[in-house]
Amino acid sequence: MDTVLIATLFCVLLATGILFLDGRNRIVLSVLLVLNLAFWYLVVGRGMDILYAENGWMENSQVAVLLVSCVGFVGAAFALRMRDRALALLLAVLCFIFSFREVDVDELEVPRWVIFLLAEEGRAIFFVVALGLVIQVLRDARHYLDHWLGYLRSSPGIYLLEAAFLLVVLSGAFEEDLFGFQYHVFYEELSELLAYCLLLAASLDLPRALRAIGK
Repeated sequence: MDTVLIATLFCVLLATGILFLDGRNRIVLSVLLVLNLAFWYLVVGRGMDILYAENGWMENSQVAVLLVSCVGFVGAAFALRMRDRALALLLAVLCFIFSFREVDVDELEVPRWVIFLLAEEGRAIFFVVALGLVIQVLRDARHYLDHWLGYLRSSPGIYLLEAAFLLVVLSGAFEEDLFGFQYHVFYEELSELLAYCLLLAASLDLPRALRAIGK
């Protein structure tokens, strides 16, 4: 029974975003909805537990999607004015931070300095950069407060809200196995993968959406 309820929750979350988006962004969420259903079929219906195993296909896909999202946000930053550029770069840094969170860097055959930078104290550098970008964004807080509804109703706004719900609420609950679900690890991995796909979609549509708000 829990699989039906959680699958319905995931579908409703993605379908709700479709109601508020334009044509091409509806297509993006529709593709994610189909991807979501495909995973449910393969894991629950066909018993392919290997998909969500530790360091398995889903985790590797999460890293790949995050790194592409990072590049997407960096590219978007160069297409935006200075005020919104800091926001795009902040999202890029967050995607990069999330990416090495999903990888056991210290278990890879990489140089020691890479391990220090991505798995040990060196990670603080990225958090300092993120903090600096947060301060830069807060300097324009008045602009974002004056136009909060436009940002919230834009495609990146909807994508980021859904991604935040998947990462903070659902993934956290499934990681702690608060409800004792049989497939809680799968639910957690799927929550994260869909959230990162939403971040990728936000990065691709960010320049167009923010230019529309600027007008």
